[in-house]
Amino acid sequence: MTHTMPRRILRLALVAAGLALAAPRAHGAPPDLTADEFKLFREYQDASTDERVLKLPEKKRLAAIAKNFKLPEKKLAEAVKKGEAIGTGLATACEAEVKAQLDETSLKGHVREVTTDASHTHVVTYVSWTNEDGGKLDEEAAVVALTAAKGAPISSTIALWAVDVTGRKVFEAKISAEAAGRFNRERIGMFATARYIKQFEDVKNAYKGTPPAN
Repeated sequence: MTHTMPRRILRLALVAAGLALAAPRAHGAPPDLTADEFKLFREYQDASTDERVLKLPEKKRLAAIAKNFKLPEKKLAEAVKKGEAIGTGLATACEAEVKAQLDETSLKGHVREVTTDASHTHVVTYVSWTNEDGGKLDEEAAVVALTAAKGAPISSTIALWAVDVTGRKVFEAKISAEAAGRFNRERIGMFATARYIKQFEDVKNAYKGTPPAN
């Protein structure tokens, strides 16, 4: 008994340590703003500079803009409140979250670039990575698209491409963030080629006879 107890304790300690190492890395939550809310926020900002709006008392401007947009004032007010709370660092926050989430996937260490372009109402998040196995491109594309849609929720479109270890572009495609957000992460391995890749547009895959331009 005195000889077995220490070994049992040691095994338990090792298991606990292993679980701790396997736990996902902590990171912040995605920005609390959807693509539709971001679009409303940007359109509100543009409308706020209109001379006709500026002539109105400040307290009446939001209501007037909501009426012009044919929207409930409450819906516009919520979008504006969220947008103003996040501020100018919105795109940066999205990029950081996408990178952090990708680090929790099989693509950790392979991501080359993550950029969220929020300069227009139609937000595009661009992601590129290094692919080491051409047979896994469909699966990797699905992982990237889903992760970008979740980590950068203001996105309307996800544009992605991959290069091989020599730097040659071997894949490119785009997909609506709404479609990508419906992917089932646990079933990507099963459905990436059979279903998910069919939801992408302008797909070019060097290993399937349609090499993208480099």
